[in-house]
Amino acid sequence: MTTHQSDSAVQRDAERAIIDALAAQLGVVLVGGGALSLSGGVRIQLDARSEDGRFAVEAYARQGTLKGGQLKKIAQDVLKLALLRQEPDHADVRPIIVFASEDARSSITGWVRRAADVFGVELHVVDIAPELREEILATQEAQKMVNVELPTAADDLTIE
Repeated sequence: MTTHQSDSAVQRDAERAIIDALAAQLGVVLVGGGALSLSGGVRIQLDARSEDGRFAVEAYARQGTLKGGQLKKIAQDVLKLALLRQEPDHADVRPIIVFASEDARSSITGWVRRAADVFGVELHVVDIAPELREEILATQEAQKMVNVELPTAADDLTIE
């Protein structure tokens, strides 16, 4: 089976290693997050959480500086984790977004950084194996979007 240029399987697999590194750093056990039901009939999806509910984690494998859509994803995660903390059953949760790149974490600036600070969303960085980092970088390179030249209508004209 061939993979699509935008396939993110490497990043998804890396997220597990990032979560494991965070768990070791914090001295806790983190399991797959899954969906959590909140009041108002809404559900959120987490990358990981502790079984006792003290930690809620979103992991981000991106290496290097974040760009537009990636910053939007982080902003959404900050909002999601802030909402979780408003729930009576989760008011004491430690919401964490964990990165495997200091450049990625340092990209969180302006109102998104301020929101993370105000809502108590922690931004952590963990080390990952150099081989995994290289694999992520290679995948990111392969996923770069390029504009492909398409023939114009005039190019399709044939004269007989």
